[in-house]
Amino acid sequence: MQLNEELNDIIFLLEIENFIEAHNKLEELWKKYKNDEKTREESFILKAFVNASVSFELLKMQRFEHASNVWNTYKKYEDLIEKLYTTNSKNYKKIKEIVYKKREKYIK
Repeated sequence: MQLNEELNDIIFLLEIENFIEAHNKLEELWKKYKNDEKTREESFILKAFVNASVSFELLKMQRFEHASNVWNTYKKYEDLIEKLYTTNSKNYKKIKEIVYKKREKYIK
């Protein structure tokens, strides 16, 4: 499956720091992907981004311990962004770049 339009929307939402809406869209995609054997492995990338977006919202609320726990789930799957080639890889790498920019902003 190709998600370019949906991922472009998510990129925009992350850039404007609408982490809740980004989370909701990512979670919807993750649920769809995890139930298809052909895209199950790729679903873990989406799961990583779901957790990254939650961690930012938790950081904004100054819930640092919870944010750290959720961030660790992101890190668990992050390596798949580079290892797994899909038609969505370019956008996944762009999202990863944004994730680290936002993390740097909220972790000072």
